[in-house]
Amino acid sequence: MINERYEMLASEDIKKLIFKMSSPAIVGLLVQAFYNLVDTIFVGRGLGADSALGIAGISVAFPVQMLMMGIAMGVGIGGASIISRSLGMNDHHKAERTLGNMVTLVVISSIIFTILGLVFIDPILKVFGASESILPFAREYTKYILMGTIFFAFSAALSNTIRAEGHAKYAMFIMLFSSIVNIILDPLFIFEFNMGIMGAAVATVISQVIGCVMVVHYYSSNISMLSFKPQYMMPDLALSYETLSIGMSEFIFNSVESLVFILLNQSLLVYGGDMAIAVFGIIIKVFMLTLMPIIGIKHGIQPIIGFNYGASNFERVRETVSISNYIVFGMCTLSVIAVFLIPEQIFRVFSSDAGLIDMGVPAIKISFLMMPFIGSQVVAMALLQSLGKSKGSLMITLSRQIFFLPPLVFILPLFMGLTGIWVSFPISDFLGFVVAVILMKKEVNKLVVPTTQE
Repeated sequence: MINERYEMLASEDIKKLIFKMSSPAIVGLLVQAFYNLVDTIFVGRGLGADSALGIAGISVAFPVQMLMMGIAMGVGIGGASIISRSLGMNDHHKAERTLGNMVTLVVISSIIFTILGLVFIDPILKVFGASESILPFAREYTKYILMGTIFFAFSAALSNTIRAEGHAKYAMFIMLFSSIVNIILDPLFIFEFNMGIMGAAVATVISQVIGCVMVVHYYSSNISMLSFKPQYMMPDLALSYETLSIGMSEFIFNSVESLVFILLNQSLLVYGGDMAIAVFGIIIKVFMLTLMPIIGIKHGIQPIIGFNYGASNFERVRETVSISNYIVFGMCTLSVIAVFLIPEQIFRVFSSDAGLIDMGVPAIKISFLMMPFIGSQVVAMALLQSLGKSKGSLMITLSRQIFFLPPLVFILPLFMGLTGIWVSFPISDFLGFVVAVILMKKEVNKLVVPTTQE
């Protein structure tokens, strides 16, 4: 089995390999994004007259979830990059040490995050844009989500290492099964048990616990190429630094997303009120659903790039990057077409509130204008992270999220009002694309295929 995975990563046709490695991740991530949508849909439908406030409450809580994702993906992608390259170099010892060290990093960071989040929950939510009317809904949802941080972070982080071994289908099954559980429990808790927005949060946490248990089963069985050894859980400062430096761009990406939410939600309150925050919450959920297939491609190509880079098969790395860029461009373009064809129907799925729909239709069209250019940014980050180039991937993150989007969100509404906030997204998406392409080409040009000596 292990030799088969080595052979697959080293020599299988790249198009087939990308499909084989990415499709399980895409399916799992789509289902995961769908259950996030389901949370919002059931809350919107279950709160009646308060549907807009419930949706706004989940929207305000979303940055907290982004920070949780940042912890998981910062450790997960950094560790997976090391594991992929270590396996490519036949260094099982380092791969197993990395796995144990990742568990320690996830547990410590999750406990700290949960304690701080629960202690300062109200101030945090107010900073993220919760008005007095939104705060009770946001608080009720967020406090339970925080309690599940360690389960979510553990399963999300180690799913990356499962994919790094070339076992993408098992990682997909974890996401698929836990997400289906969430989708089943949502209406049960919200409607049958009359738990409202709290029911959506509790259902989410239970599904995360199940995902965590499935990851533990994977590493305690004979399925994995690696053995989980408790002695490797002792903190290794050098390995922790390497893991976090590679995954730092992913952590910063999610952290900066949360900080940008502060500016966005505060601006939305000023220029559009609670209704604008609810609209933005729906747009973000739809955006995440359309982005998940692109993230799935990223998850699929990272072990291919990392393994072949470690094995000095540079031509396969170049081919993987090239084919992936074409794939993600096509996928992003299809999502834009869908948004432009049925924008009103998209909003009606969440709520029948006429004001919400009227504000939301033009907003989502503007926000998605430059979606086709987002795909290459994701591929560029996958390449740089897989090669261990943390500074380059960090630059891609900072360019859109710090250098471009916040100034636009601050300046454009002064002249265009609420529309200026929506316009900020496509402009920053395109500028971020320019930066990503420059950095990606620079690294690809360095991958010179060694000539055979006669």
